[in-house]
Amino acid sequence: MPASAGLREASLHEMTLAGPPFGTVPSVGSRLVVAVGSNAAPDVLRRKLAHVPSTDRICLRTVRVTNITVGHSAHVAARGYIPAAPILAGEGAITTTAAWLGPTHIDALDATEPNYDRQTVTTRDHPVLGRPSPLLPDEWTPPATFDLYVSRHGVLADPVTGDPVPFGAQTDVLEWLSRRLDDETLADPASQVCRRLSADPRAMTARIRAAGLARSHGSRAPLSIGDGR
Repeated sequence: MPASAGLREASLHEMTLAGPPFGTVPSVGSRLVVAVGSNAAPDVLRRKLAHVPSTDRICLRTVRVTNITVGHSAHVAARGYIPAAPILAGEGAITTTAAWLGPTHIDALDATEPNYDRQTVTTRDHPVLGRPSPLLPDEWTPPATFDLYVSRHGVLADPVTGDPVPFGAQTDVLEWLSRRLDDETLADPASQVCRRLSADPRAMTARIRAAGLARSHGSRAPLSIGDGR
């Protein structure tokens, strides 16, 4: 996640000046996609979407979304780290990047997220605070829905209380896993652990699931072996 909203806002300003397909007013037919994790970094979206052959403008804006918090997905990414994932429960709020994307860009972004499903939620349940584009007209009506990517594996959570693990540094989440899995090697320096896990990320993902450390992104119910993907 970007270090601060101020730095993110500056990056977004630079992005809008980068030329096509980026702009400051969404194209007709665009959908609002709220980012969690690496997609909240404008440079990541630039890398993922700049090559897409589409005339639709990509409009980025910092927003605050309520009734959503951020935890860790209950899986190991290809590069060996435990990635972020949204939790659609509770009364928390996040400040992050929202992107107006056309259909072609959305399809391209979907293809980069094999461990996540794009889910549509309502702004009634998860109000978006702040105008998702600074140059939209004053009479602009906020969208009734927006999309975000939820983990197919669920989120890390305490197996007894169901409380999710708050998003944090890799050192912290790996130490949490070390205690729950009784595996001292996970408490080694994070860079070393991630390098080892990248050799077989599915193995640790399976251990997490088998130990009952995964719960749904929308409830406290634990995921069984057959749930998810």
